[in-house]
Amino acid sequence: MKKGGGKLKGGAFERKICKILSLWFTENEREDVFFRSASSGAMATQRFKKGKPTSGQQGDVTSTDLEGIKFINKFSIELKSYRDFSLDFLIYKNKSLIHTWWEQCDGDANKGNKSPLLIIKKNNKKEVIIFSHDLYKYFCDYFGELSNKLFIVGYINDEYVMIMLLTDFFEYVDPEVLKNGIG
Repeated sequence: MKKGGGKLKGGAFERKICKILSLWFTENEREDVFFRSASSGAMATQRFKKGKPTSGQQGDVTSTDLEGIKFINKFSIELKSYRDFSLDFLIYKNKSLIHTWWEQCDGDANKGNKSPLLIIKKNNKKEVIIFSHDLYKYFCDYFGELSNKLFIVGYINDEYVMIMLLTDFFEYVDPEVLKNGIG
């Protein structure tokens, strides 16, 4: 990959996921509800270090659209596209890139009092979403338990998490419930 190509690839991935999130959230009506946050969340991080809050800018995804603001006020979304990474840590208990990504995602979410959602993609594979098991238990109250979707339950940095394909998450979680104020 050319020098600087990773940033270009990451930006393209972020735009793609924002479009997919928008289409899911609006039931295929709009693709512009969510977009990349300023400097991929760096502005919120710098302001937080100075003790200044920054609404809706934690993580990589934001919205200025009324329809998306409720969602963004509840979830901090971190997006990572990488050539190669492994879920081996679930079995072998070794540290991985995913630990670092989750730590960043969870840290940003905590700064904004939100739930972390980490969406990752490996080259030539489908997108995967990682979220806390506590959030899954909360989702169970609204959507029932996952029974017909493949998912993994494991630990990242001592936090109990759910890991599943993003497409399965979209089929499981009804965006209408999120629009009406879950959480």
